[in-house]
Amino acid sequence: MTEAELEALAEQIVARVVGGRKGGRAAGARVAGTIAQAAAVPQRRVIGAPAPVPSAAAAISDISWRGPNVMKAAWTPAAGARRVADFVDHTLLKAEATRAEMVKLCAEARRHRFAAVCVNPVWVDLCVRELAGAGVAVASVCGFPLGATTSRAKAAEAADVVGRGAAEVDMVAGIGLIRGGEWSAVEDDVRAVVDSARGALVKVIIESAVLEPDEIVKASAIAKEAGAHFVKTSTGFHPAGGATAAAVRMMRLAVGDDLGVKAAGGVRDCATALAMIGAGASRIGTSSGVGMASCLGPAPLSLAELLKQPHAHAPTCTSGTCPPAGGGEPY
Repeated sequence: MTEAELEALAEQIVARVVGGRKGGRAAGARVAGTIAQAAAVPQRRVIGAPAPVPSAAAAISDISWRGPNVMKAAWTPAAGARRVADFVDHTLLKAEATRAEMVKLCAEARRHRFAAVCVNPVWVDLCVRELAGAGVAVASVCGFPLGATTSRAKAAEAADVVGRGAAEVDMVAGIGLIRGGEWSAVEDDVRAVVDSARGALVKVIIESAVLEPDEIVKASAIAKEAGAHFVKTSTGFHPAGGATAAAVRMMRLAVGDDLGVKAAGGVRDCATALAMIGAGASRIGTSSGVGMASCLGPAPLSLAELLKQPHAHAPTCTSGTCPPAGGGEPY
């Protein structure tokens, strides 16, 4: 993709999601974050742009994202019923986490059959052993949480965790490179990790809350060009904030059907998780997955049923109560 094509793609997607308004450095926090506010505006297609998508209102009943791997592209009605647990990366990345807490994390992931656990590199061996045969992937991080290490260091970190059994790598892109518009360097950074991961699934964290809307789009498109499998909103550790539905929607528009989009950072309750799924997320990084799975229950649900607001499903959910909004871990 040329610089001109990248610029045109960014302009189109920003116009569709935020009406052409430019945001400040905390755009991810200020841009409208609900599905209703992220209304689609018809635009002419440009080279490299994804196909048109339904309006925000239509997205509740028909999310038209699709792809060969249902765990990458967001869910579609044609894919059939899904459990909320299928979306969850059960996450524990705080530095003070203990071995006992990691064992508990894996037991919860095994019980609910989450998509993955996401842990720091030191715990990969333990999690691989604890989750053997469970059908739950082990994801680890590299360049975390700042993204400011060299590409060589990130690549070595990725090769290390994959060599010890991690099936997925959540890398932090060079955030300063993104903000500076150094797109060739961003692409090289991501590609170094993709190449060293030896076929493991690579998710690229762009820290969307500190980026302008057009930077969110461009970073996502570059991650796709570099061979990544997912783009991801946030580390969950930046003071600027975490995921918003508007950022997720921009990322989904930028990568189209081919990549997954992971919403992480501040996704602690069902209402927020459902907004992210409605905007196009195919994974949710959260430490609140147990509560969400208990709330929505273990049985697969149709798209329309899953995207109901918590007050609509609370009377029939397993726990009888949705997890409260706010509180909990930053992730």
